[in-house]
Amino acid sequence: MRFASDPLDRAALLRRQAALRLGPDAPAGAAGLRAGYLLLRRARELELETAFSLPAASCLELNGWCSALIGAAAEVCPLPPASVRFCGWGEPLPVAGRSGLLEALVLQLVCNSLLYAGPRPNLELRLRAVGGCAHLIYADSGPGLAPDARPGFGFGAARAFARQGGGSFAVRAGGPGFACALSLPLYPALPLLAPPQAAELVADRFSPVYIHLAPRCILPE
Repeated sequence: MRFASDPLDRAALLRRQAALRLGPDAPAGAAGLRAGYLLLRRARELELETAFSLPAASCLELNGWCSALIGAAAEVCPLPPASVRFCGWGEPLPVAGRSGLLEALVLQLVCNSLLYAGPRPNLELRLRAVGGCAHLIYADSGPGLAPDARPGFGFGAARAFARQGGGSFAVRAGGPGFACALSLPLYPALPLLAPPQAAELVADRFSPVYIHLAPRCILPE
């Protein structure tokens, strides 16, 4: 077999391997199902990494997109619904960026909380607008980020999204609790890309919600 050196070639190879585990002829069992989604997760990361240095492709309204992503995540997280909270802003928050990177930013933060913030963490994503900028603040009730922690794919997606939109991303080291903030200038004149619906994300077994949350979420049967 030819070794795939290009990231998109490797992603395609991983997707073919995932199809064998998730197709109708795949062996039954939760372990095989989760392994298939983890392959898709890595494939999606490789695909999105190629977009890290690209310019913004569209304008996204943060209230709609974040509400759908957090709402869908709350449906499939192994946590009480009240543990996953979203607090939107009363006015539109249009920002420039690529939808795939925003999905990765939000969902990888949720996944990290599920993996590292203890058995029953509280998660919250809040939106604010100050001085012509939108602010996305994410926090959980875990121990916080260790000073020597290595940044993962989610932080890379967050920094790429901020860079595309002309903003910034910062993470608080230490605890108590983990916290990070994304700040982006508002672009009210650009046409908006319609956000998904939370119910649609949950119903689609190949949605980014299952792919990014694959290590811990409740997977579709």
